[in-house]
Amino acid sequence: MNRINSLFERTTMPQSTRYPKEVILKDHREIFMKPFEESDQNKLLEFYKNLPISLRWFLKEDPSDSCVIKKWIDNQKEGKAFSLIAFYEDRIVAHGTMLQRLFGGRRHVGRLRIMVAPDFRQLQLGTWMVFDLLRRGMEMGLEKIRADFVVGLEDSTIEAFNKLDFIEEAVLRNYVKDEEGNYYNYKIMIKQLHKELSDF
Repeated sequence: MNRINSLFERTTMPQSTRYPKEVILKDHREIFMKPFEESDQNKLLEFYKNLPISLRWFLKEDPSDSCVIKKWIDNQKEGKAFSLIAFYEDRIVAHGTMLQRLFGGRRHVGRLRIMVAPDFRQLQLGTWMVFDLLRRGMEMGLEKIRADFVVGLEDSTIEAFNKLDFIEEAVLRNYVKDEEGNYYNYKIMIKQLHKELSDF
């Protein structure tokens, strides 16, 4: 069992996580994570507006639009999503969401989405956020978690998710285009969740 999976098992407890939660990054900077609240919407909007268009391009909606942020707030109020934000000082530096359908044959499947500011990547911030979102998925009663990636642009993230036991489910060839019209493969990965710690 690799070190990351061991760490996930130790941190996956049946009770809810207490927030705000402090985390020390690899470069020794301290950040804190908390659930996204309506009062955070302006800072989240600023976070996405400051991201390069290349990082926002493959999202289903453009979160630099305040209407999209308000829609996300409504989804959370309705129980369709749980979002985490990470702060460094007074600045949001990462945002992650676990999405859930409330009806139908995919109700047991969550969708995980995460975005980290470029200057906070490769510091384990994304890993810590994924830990907490997976734990939340267990609390939501989800059985499977889906995460999608653009091959060739998100390879380091794909490798990190592999270490968390996400398995390649499908690759859609030449499925998405970047802002210049170049085609990329689209990878769908799935992780099976377990209800109790002893199931690992």
